Amino acid sequence: MHEELGHRGENETYRRIKKRYWLEGMKKIVKKWVKSFQECKKKSHLQQKEEEKTSVTSTLFETVSMDEVHIKAGRWKYLVVERDDFSGWPEAVALTRLTEKSVSEWICRYGSPKEVTVEGGAEFGKELQEAVKIAGSIIRIATPYYPE
Repeated sequence: MHEELGHRGENETYRRIKKRYWLEGMKKIVKKWVKSFQECKKKSHLQQKEEEKTSVTSTLFETVSMDEVHIKAGRWKYLVVERDDFSGWPEAVALTRLTEKSVSEWICRYGSPKEVTVEGGAEFGKELQEAVKIAGSIIRIATPYYPE
């Protein structure tokens, strides 16, 4: 479940698990389990570095961050998540296909952001980068952290 939640941390993982299961000492087990993830340790290190380089934004939806998750929910195949960097407001949309049109329309529902940051994974290929450009935004591609 921790992985399915996008490695959200101890509290969020525990909150979601306790809705479905009960086990004596479960909070301690979840805490130990989450701390064992190497990927989370890397992200924690990366997060500390990113905090030093925070960008300044002064209005809602001026800069946003996006990511995509593969899902299996009926006809839906993708969940695209967008977060406003100023307010932290998250939004998500389920899509059957990732297309320039569907993503650019969704990005622009509050007006075109100046900047959109996406993770440099294969999911955000040329068609999605083009969608961001169609929206009139600058695209910033974040590179994943790979320690030597």
